[in-house]
Amino acid sequence: MIATELTRLLQIEHPVLSAGMARVAQADLVVAVSEAGGMGCLGGVSFMPDALRAEIRDIRSRTSKPYAVNLLLPESLTTEDEATWAPVRELWDAMSPAQRTKLAGVQALLTPGAVTDQVQVVLDEAPPVVVLTFATPSWFIDAARSRGILVGAMVGSIGGAQRAAASGIDFLIAQGTEGGGHTGHVATMALTPAVVDTVDLPVAAAGGITDGRGLAAALALGAQAVWVGSRFIATPEAYGHDAFKARVLAGHSRDTVLTKSYTGKPLRAFRNQWTTKWEGDPSSVRGFPGQYAVAGERVETGYQDGDLDWGMMPIGQGVENIHELTPAGDVVTSMVAEAEAIIGALARSTTTSVE
Repeated sequence: MIATELTRLLQIEHPVLSAGMARVAQADLVVAVSEAGGMGCLGGVSFMPDALRAEIRDIRSRTSKPYAVNLLLPESLTTEDEATWAPVRELWDAMSPAQRTKLAGVQALLTPGAVTDQVQVVLDEAPPVVVLTFATPSWFIDAARSRGILVGAMVGSIGGAQRAAASGIDFLIAQGTEGGGHTGHVATMALTPAVVDTVDLPVAAAGGITDGRGLAAALALGAQAVWVGSRFIATPEAYGHDAFKARVLAGHSRDTVLTKSYTGKPLRAFRNQWTTKWEGDPSSVRGFPGQYAVAGERVETGYQDGDLDWGMMPIGQGVENIHELTPAGDVVTSMVAEAEAIIGALARSTTTSVE
């Protein structure tokens, strides 16, 4: 067993946390990871408030193990300023009813007040852990702490790690640019030890980690757990079209690209006709979250319809090492077993001579 300060804080058996991937990480995946001894994380951003409450209660009814909920709380989503929301609503209102139905998974990001209501749902339901992306507002951290909720934060830079640590969170996730979804520009190998050396908090490593080798390497860099996304896409429990999952199994690192074309923020995804179209005209990209409405149905057609040419399919460069569809619980246990074997073999093969 690999026990660390972070596994003890989270009260989990294994130092493997599944990423709160929007759309992909729903109740089935969260429960499977947590039941296997890791910590599953719900992609809370994908749900309107009432649906989020139902999803959290579904998780709680199926596992007594710790789990997390991921929220996005930048000021652009929590503000009530009408001028900020007007362009987004204009795009949303121009869509057909069928398009709006298709985009249910991002509706909360395009609806004034929805994210604030998501926050209230999470505070009411009090999951064991919340992981924040993009911002760590003190008002939320204070409210969570008063309810006994642990708070983690994803960061992609040293400055971001320092700001998040100063806000009073409990642990950090240092995500390198290899990771899928929204990410920064610093590699995991460089970012992780720098964050570990900068903050006095437990750190999980993320970005390009798909197996026990990645877990062992992360521990060697000073991390106390791993945050894994792409590997869990290739599981039966993950939400997503079979064609999307097949694309993951066949994918290579060179097939991924950092693009703002779907969300308005840098997002690592499979390169396709939509991302290529915007590479030639990046200045016309709307900011976050307005670009979601510009991309329209394409934000969902990868997940829902298996549209490989135009649909959004977030994926990390670790896709190179994903070759089979595996139950999520087996991903957790095999990753830990492989890491333990590697650490043991290294200990046995390393000798120190004292003169």
